[in-house]
Amino acid sequence: MTTARRAPRLLALLGALVAAAAVPAAAGWKEVTISIPVRPLIETRPGDRVLVTLFRANDHPRFAPGLEISRWLRRTLERSTPLETIDTPPPPIPEQRAERLATNDAFWRQLGEDCDADLIVAGIARFDREDRSGFVTRDFESPVTGQTVRRTVYEERYAYRLKLEIFFLKGDNGALLHEDIWTAEQILSGAEPQEDLQMLHFLLESLRPELLSVLVPTRRDEPRLIWVE
Repeated sequence: MTTARRAPRLLALLGALVAAAAVPAAAGWKEVTISIPVRPLIETRPGDRVLVTLFRANDHPRFAPGLEISRWLRRTLERSTPLETIDTPPPPIPEQRAERLATNDAFWRQLGEDCDADLIVAGIARFDREDRSGFVTRDFESPVTGQTVRRTVYEERYAYRLKLEIFFLKGDNGALLHEDIWTAEQILSGAEPQEDLQMLHFLLESLRPELLSVLVPTRRDEPRLIWVE
C-alpha cells in the first residue's frame, strides 16, 4: 500500500483516539461543594446605631467576664458590620431571669430612647473553668517491638466553657427581635491551666460566625451531587 493511501486511515485513527480521550472514563455522581448566600436573621441598615449593654455574668477573681464580653461584642460589630456602635460605657441591665429580661419592653424602650439606639444587644453569660484531670487510656508505640501498647495514664486536663444567652432588641419600642443561646467549650491538656482571660477571648472568637449570621449576609458551604457524563 502506498503512503498516499495510508494517510487517510492514519488520520482517522488519530481522530478516534483524540475523541476517546475527551470522554470521561466513567460516568456517575460526583460530590461538589457550593457556596450558598444566607440572609441575616435581623434586617438592619448601614449606619444603624447599636448599643451593647453590660452583660450580666458570674464573678471572677481577676477580671469582669461581663465587661470583657461587652467589649468584644462592640469591637466585633465595629470591625465586621456596617453598623455604628454607640460610644458609651456599657449600661447595666436589671437582675431578672432571662425570660423576663428578654421581654422587659419598658426598660429596653427607655434605654433605646436615652441612648438614641436603633438596636440593643444584651444578655447573660457564664464562664467557667473545670479541672478534669484523671486517668485516661492512651495508645503508645513500643520503642523495642514497634507494637502499639494501650496504657492507662494520669493526665491533667482543664475544660473552659462559655454560655451566652443573648438578646437583640429594637431600640424604639423595646421589642425582642431575636434571642439565642450560644455555647463554646475547649478542653486542654497540660501541666498548668491557661490564662482564663485568654481562653475567654478564644471562646468568644469561636462564636463570631454566630454573631455575624444574625446581622449581616453570610455564605454557607454545602455538599451537592452532580451527574458527570
